Amino acid sequence: MVNQELLKKDEVWLRITELEYKMKHGMSKEAFEKEVRRIYIEEMGEVLPADMKIYTSSESSELKSDYDGTVLYFENEEKNISQLYVISQGSNDSGDWLYNAIGLFQGKDASQAEDALNLLDEAEVQFGLKGKQPVKIALGHSLANNNNLTAQVLEQEFNQIYGVNGAQINVYQLYTADSDFAQKVNLNFNLSRSNPNAIYTLPPDKLEQFAVEYIEEKIDTSSIHQLRSSNDPLYALMENTRGFVTVPEEAKEGIVTNKNYTGLSPLFANLPDKEIAKWQAIFMPAADAYMDNGVDGALDVLEEMTGLKRTVFDDFNELQADLQQLLEADTIDLSEYPVFMRGEMARSHALGQVGAKIPQAFDLLSKGLTEFYHIKQFQRNVGPIVETVQGLNDSAEEVFGYLVEAGYIDEASKDIIVKELNGLTESLQVLHDYKHLEDVYKESPYLIRDGGSGLLGSDVAFLLLLIEHGEKLYGHWQALEKELQEVMDEIGHSHSIHELLNALNEENGVSYYNNQMIVSTQHGGEEIRVNLSATVEAYYNGLSIVEQQQEQVQAFVRLYEHEVVEDVENRKKALVHAFNEMESNPKAYQHLLNKSHAPAGSRIERIVVHDQIGGITLPEGPVWEAALVEQLEKQRTFLEKMREGIEDIFDEEHNVVAIFTLSG
Repeated sequence: MVNQELLKKDEVWLRITELEYKMKHGMSKEAFEKEVRRIYIEEMGEVLPADMKIYTSSESSELKSDYDGTVLYFENEEKNISQLYVISQGSNDSGDWLYNAIGLFQGKDASQAEDALNLLDEAEVQFGLKGKQPVKIALGHSLANNNNLTAQVLEQEFNQIYGVNGAQINVYQLYTADSDFAQKVNLNFNLSRSNPNAIYTLPPDKLEQFAVEYIEEKIDTSSIHQLRSSNDPLYALMENTRGFVTVPEEAKEGIVTNKNYTGLSPLFANLPDKEIAKWQAIFMPAADAYMDNGVDGALDVLEEMTGLKRTVFDDFNELQADLQQLLEADTIDLSEYPVFMRGEMARSHALGQVGAKIPQAFDLLSKGLTEFYHIKQFQRNVGPIVETVQGLNDSAEEVFGYLVEAGYIDEASKDIIVKELNGLTESLQVLHDYKHLEDVYKESPYLIRDGGSGLLGSDVAFLLLLIEHGEKLYGHWQALEKELQEVMDEIGHSHSIHELLNALNEENGVSYYNNQMIVSTQHGGEEIRVNLSATVEAYYNGLSIVEQQQEQVQAFVRLYEHEVVEDVENRKKALVHAFNEMESNPKAYQHLLNKSHAPAGSRIERIVVHDQIGGITLPEGPVWEAALVEQLEKQRTFLEKMREGIEDIFDEEHNVVAIFTLSG
């Protein structure tokens, strides 16, 4: 088929989508292309039939958000292949998680979706595709799926979209980004254009249905292909949280990727919509500030709302360091002074240090009081957090009882979690309920009869309460973390591409680890598993090493012939030449006779040289060369037998011969 999608097979696009995360962590374009071609051979049994170009978001200077992604362009004029793949990257850093909160949950920002389109446009310019019509395909996992789907509704640039365990379209986000949708919502629900937050007051089910109808009119939802694990916590969140819509309808169906657990959808289905709406309302001012003034604007509003400075942890660390420095004393070497003076010198030095540190102590006290003030402000505004924790605590038996039924935890673990959550809630409530005397005086000034002298006692009492319950809160949190860490890891793993890939191929004798293909089969009544990717790589690396060693043997043989064998022959020739010179001109060596014990007046008339030249017995080059070559051939034979053995066992099921042949 002309221009048929190269990466259409599920295993191919899933593995390449997973591979793209490595580009964020420094993988080179050359290494990425090599891995893409390896994956294609392993999954398709043939060589990728196109040239490949790569453009990454890190090369762009035009993107305004924290969007990350990579564009691949495949071209083969003879086969009429011209395909652009935009691989948007899922949540990978703090910027993405802030976007999740403001963009996905609040629906106030769609800049990453817009930047997916910007990256596509830049790549078309880089590849010289403007005015041409390549097939355009989007791939994405997690947050990236939302970026690609939202981008498609905005501009309809993609011919096909593939998503795995993805965030869905958020109707509030679409309302923010799509003026056409916003206008139709306002008309249909009689909303004022002057109040962009009025949409949050609409019944979510009616708004979501309206959004689905709008999306289905605007784009071809049959071009959207989603693979979703029903064990994925994001799946449970998307299907049970206000504002998110799934298209097409069949994408609502999830795949069981972990048969040991039932997933979290039944639990999330009971999540009260009013609780989500409450938190949307609480964070709305911060979201609006984010849109006006970025991260700093949002943090300013959160600081004002809670009373807790964004630098609180850095400030406490600085206070601790200052206190440590204050308590440290400079030493003095008393051995330099006479014995009778040492006591006086020690006292003088100590008093000097105390005097020098008094200004530092006052400065530290001032900083401490400032931080204490901010903690008091946070304590006054912590009500919504306490209410949410209290709500979770009230339903702890139900929530964690479900985790027992679903197999995530056992009854004993549940009891510990409930107990620690109770303790956490109690300590939070005690701190929240503390009434500062200054607040009492503000509400009822007539109660001030001591001139305000009781304020210090009130603050000291709160400080002691904070120390006591702060330690308790930390202990409860540590215990909860210990009990929940394993189950959270298990739940989180179901969001991975890796688990879904393995589930798709469970019956095929194929699994994946670190994006490498592992094949298995039954042989002789036992299961045999082989990391095929690593084995093929080891095979060709081994052959390369053997070939390099053979070249080195040949080079050494040439060196031996030149530096040893030829040198010995040359030296023999030089000796024979010298012998001939002596025999043909004996008188030239008369001086040697004069130095001997020959009788005076003796003359050399003739020299006869018995030219039997001995010397070392050289090993014959071909003998040890053959021994080295034999060893190398044994290594080559071992590699070939390993390949043949794997091909014999696995080829019928996994086309291993083609994979070995094409990977070289």
